[in-house]
Amino acid sequence: MAKKKLKVGIIGTGMIAVSGHIPAWKNLAEDVELTAVADILADRAALVAKSYGAKHAYGDWRKMLKEQRLDIVSVCTPNSYHKEQTIAALKAGAHVLCEKPVSTSHANAVEMFEAADAAKRILFVGQSSRFSEKSRAAKEICASGRLGEMYFAETYYLRRRGIPTWGQFHQKEHSAGGPVYDLGVHAIDLLFWLMGNPRVVAVSGATYTKFGNRDEGLATSLADSGAPMGVLTPRPYNYRDFNVEDMAAGFIRLAGGATVAFKTSWAANIPQNTGSTIILGTAGGLTLDPLTLVTNMGSYQVNIAPQLPGGRKVDFSGHWEEAEHFVKVLRGEAKLLVTREEVLNVIKTLDALYESAAEGREIAVA
Repeated sequence: MAKKKLKVGIIGTGMIAVSGHIPAWKNLAEDVELTAVADILADRAALVAKSYGAKHAYGDWRKMLKEQRLDIVSVCTPNSYHKEQTIAALKAGAHVLCEKPVSTSHANAVEMFEAADAAKRILFVGQSSRFSEKSRAAKEICASGRLGEMYFAETYYLRRRGIPTWGQFHQKEHSAGGPVYDLGVHAIDLLFWLMGNPRVVAVSGATYTKFGNRDEGLATSLADSGAPMGVLTPRPYNYRDFNVEDMAAGFIRLAGGATVAFKTSWAANIPQNTGSTIILGTAGGLTLDPLTLVTNMGSYQVNIAPQLPGGRKVDFSGHWEEAEHFVKVLRGEAKLLVTREEVLNVIKTLDALYESAAEGREIAVA
């Protein structure tokens, strides 16, 4: 007997929906049906529906949730709207795949997971960096104990000039933060996952706005700013609207004495875009770019480079894998990889980083 197709709706039809979520759901045509899309820009919703074969387009996401009996909703709007839209979708009976960060505060995130419990539905936060062969191999190495005691780590992602100029990332009203929420959340989530979701006890952070609020007159590309596939309907950009950070750095203290150094940027005077995660342990170390286990073998120091299977050669492949994973979870064939406890640990850390930056002091985390 053929499986019932799961009906999918999309809230927000900007870049990440068009480049990540919609292609991921379309790839699962045997399991899901792209039923409806919604956007406050009704013309854009109609264009996306026509371009990608969705049956219905809405200029009001509330109307979509009321009229369509959806099994899954992808929430792809700016960060400040995740909470309201996710809770509404859960109450309407849908499971939710919410873009990262889950929301703009730990308190909001708790409400969202409580709403999922009340509705008996699943809230899956799209931490797509976990979904790759490299990340899975790194997790296996860390879980094996080959590193010994993990006592220090560094995680970072820096762009030279990669301010998103096609959406609302740069406006605090809509996104609440800059690269910390755009890029840093991936870096910290992946590291904490590899380390076994360590308890955070204190955070010291600093944020900077040095480039985004002025016009440098530079030629930059959409790919540099995180849109390698371009943008179907780019929003007009004005640097005068920029009021979030364009760089942040932090130091995180973990229970048991381990520490983490963190940094992220949309704009910095560095030779090129760069990012990696490095974990130091008493028996070995691990670097993610390239994936290398650093250890000793007898009398000699060795670097071990795992041979990874080839992955999908598509942009936003992590979104393709997370969509596949979510369907398996809903079919009872897999256990949810991104857990509530992990998500709440990350967002609590980001809360403390912003609080520390605002107050100029280290923040204890309960």
